[in-house]
This record gives sequence, C-alpha cells and structure tokens, in this order.
Amino acid sequence: MRSTLRHPWPARPDGRPLCIAHRGASAHAKEGTRDAFVFAADLGSDMWEVDIWLTADGRPVVSHDPIVTAVDGRSVRIANLTLSALAENCPDLPTLAQIVRLAGERDQALYLDLKARGAGPPSVAVLESDGFEPAALGAFDDAEARALVEGGCPWPVTVLVRLGEDPFLRADATGADIIHLCWEHGGDRPQDLVTPELIAEAQRRSLGIAIWHEERAEVLADLVKLPVLGICTDNPERLGGFHVLPERRIEVVCHRGINHIAPENTMAAARLTYDMGCDWLELDVRQTRDGEIVVIHDASVDRTSDGTGAVANMTFAEIRALDAGTWKAPHWVGERVPSLGEAIALCQSLGRKMYIENKSVPAAALLDFVRERGFLQDCFFWSPDAELLREMRRLEPAANIKSNIEHHDGFEDMCSSLSPQICEIQVDTWEVQAPLCRAHGIRPMLQYFGDDPAVFRRIAQWQPEMINLDRADLLLAALKARA
Repeated sequence: MRSTLRHPWPARPDGRPLCIAHRGASAHAKEGTRDAFVFAADLGSDMWEVDIWLTADGRPVVSHDPIVTAVDGRSVRIANLTLSALAENCPDLPTLAQIVRLAGERDQALYLDLKARGAGPPSVAVLESDGFEPAALGAFDDAEARALVEGGCPWPVTVLVRLGEDPFLRADATGADIIHLCWEHGGDRPQDLVTPELIAEAQRRSLGIAIWHEERAEVLADLVKLPVLGICTDNPERLGGFHVLPERRIEVVCHRGINHIAPENTMAAARLTYDMGCDWLELDVRQTRDGEIVVIHDASVDRTSDGTGAVANMTFAEIRALDAGTWKAPHWVGERVPSLGEAIALCQSLGRKMYIENKSVPAAALLDFVRERGFLQDCFFWSPDAELLREMRRLEPAANIKSNIEHHDGFEDMCSSLSPQICEIQVDTWEVQAPLCRAHGIRPMLQYFGDDPAVFRRIAQWQPEMINLDRADLLLAALKARA
C-alpha cells in the first residue's frame, strides 16, 4: 500500500462489491445532475461516479462532456467559461463542491473520473476542504493518474483500462492502486474476460479491481460474485435494491410503481419497481370507449399526460398517442399509457405479482381478462366502488380480494360481505388490527404513503407481512440500517 494512501477504498460491511451509480442513476434522470445522484441514493447506490471538468478559472464541475448546452440553447465549452459565467449559462450543472456536500448528506462515497488535464489537484482540494473521506480518483490518461500518485493523493487512485489494453501495463505506467476495467463492450459475456488468472495476478500485485458500467441482470449476477471492489451501473436498483438484504420478510407493494422517480402507472415505473426487488406492483385500471383495459388512475388523462378528456370517452389508439411521461420530467418523454395486458406480461416474465385497483372496469370484463392470461392467483383486487368489489367477489370466489375494516361496519361485517384474503391497515391501528387478521387467516398489509424516516424505522421493527407504500426507497434505507 502506498505510504500516502490515508483513506482506503470504502467497503460494505457484508463484503459485497460497492454499487457505483454511473453518473448517478443515469437510466432514470439526466446524467450527472443533482436528480440523477439523489435517485441513485434512493435506489441503493453506495458510491457515485462523477466526471470532472475544469472551468476557465480552474474550478471542478460535474459533466461527462466538455461541451454543454446553455439555457438559451447554445453549445458552450466548460473550459472557456469562469465558474460564475458557467453558473449563469448552465444553472443546473453541479460543481464538485455541491456534489461532495450532497454525498455527505446521503452517506455516499464518490468516485471522481478526471476528464480534464490537471483536474486532480483542485479536486483533491475540494475533498480536503470538506473533510470528505470515502472517495477515489481515477483517469483514462496515464499522465493524470501518475500525477495523482506522485503528488501523494491520500485517496485510492484508479486507472481506467479500455478493452484490449493490458491492465497491468497500465498499472505499472501509473502506479495506480486500482485497475478499473472498462470492458462493457466485451461481447455478450464480458464477465468471462475477468479470468481467475487476471484476479490472481491483481491480488499478487495488491491491486484492487473495479468493473465497468453494466446493466444486464445476467451479467450483474456473475459480477457480484467476483472479488472486486465495485461495479458501475446506470441502474443502481439492480445492484442495491431489496434483493441485497441478508433476509427480508416484508413483501413490498409499490403504489403506482416507484412513482417518486418514474411517472406513475407507466411501464417505466413498473420496471423500476421490479428491478428494485419489490414484490408487488400496484396499478389502477379503467376501460376505454372501445373496451381496452388501460392503466391510469384518474378518470381523465389531463393530470398524467399531454392530453385532455375522459378515459371512458377515448379509444385506446387515442390514449396511446399521448405522452404520459413529460409531465413528470423531460427525461420521461415518450412514455405511454400502458394496457393492463402489457403490465401483466411484464409481471409474468419476471415471476412477480400485482395489485389491481379497479376504478371502473365491469367486474366480469376484468375477471375474464385476468383469467384468460392465467393470472388470477398472481394478483389481488380492490375497488373504491363497494358494489363493484362485491360483484367481483360474487362472480369469482377464487379471486384474491383486499379490503379495509374501516370500509365496513367492523371486522365481522368485512369478513361476511367480502371474505377478503388481505386486509389493509393504517400505521396507527396496525398493532391492534394485524393480530386480529392473523387470528382469522387474513393476511395483514400495512399502508403508509408518507415519507417520514422515523415511521419507516418503526415499520422495520414491526416487519409486517406486506406493506403498500409510495417510498420503497425509505423502507429500504430503514431495513439496511436495521441489518
């Protein structure tokens, strides 16, 4: 180990490779932005990969590219503007100092990829001025990495190795502590390039290994088994979600999907839900004028699309033509209102389950649709329309129905009128109603749509069988802290 290396590479207590969010959660927000880094932490990242360029007055800022778009649409080169001029032209472009402070607030390590020549010393100065410890600095350029080592950088120094390059020659040329293998384009199975011989040689030389940004689930499953320090990914939820917990008894039901990041009731929100390791997707269904069952909460398309009008008065083709993503953020432009069939197909392909809230679809039509797809036992139903819910129970005794005691004249009335399999319970009545449900063979499901970390700490202690929530990320954080 270098004598000047004072801050070791940060490590997880379970020994698992760090989940390094590549430019933040860049699959879910504009890369390198504050939102991308915040979402990365929400989705379970341990470290943020941050690209660094220098302004004309030598201040480190965060951007992958040296040329960025100003608010007036002009292309501007970062190196040609002072920090104040850059802030005026590109107010959303973060400085390294801002990201360092944000990382400290979110308990994240930082991996600085130095893009600009000479970016090392000013970046080190920012880290030191904040007293920030969990970090590493690296570069593709040998001279830049070598300058860090020779300058006594107190953080680990990495050298980024392109496909086809010898990582050990690059390490020898730079004196780096870590080889970062940027081999994401190494075919269908790039993990096979990380051979036992390569790992053994790295260990013999006391070199750490970091891995390229990877999004394919089957490749990630192999990479996490390797003795590497960290894995970069655009999708931190696939590495840092609920599936990394040592044990988990709570089944997580995501209300309209991971809706604080992706637009509610879209396929993007559904995929994010399942990729994060959540068990159930909750969605709302209505019927179009031509009989298609679509996934949307409101009676009109006004709030969650660029269109106007009642769902019941529109054809599926008309609804399908709408943009259902831009209202949430520009990143989601082009998201569409999905059909229930599409949502079920995704759910079945991943072996997960679904909570279907029936807003207005005739009971027989919805039950027939679900039965035809062999999905009846992989979902449960509820409706705010009490008559519609009773009709669903009358037509299909085998359907899984959810209810709430408060919607009836007490517990016995709920049981006699609906025979529900699941009972939804609020936080303030959980400790009374949950034991009652268990005693009668009804599965209790906690509901909490808030965002108070203190409440999630209580929930982590309770370990409810199921929970219906908006903020799966806050439950994940509470469970990780408890573990």
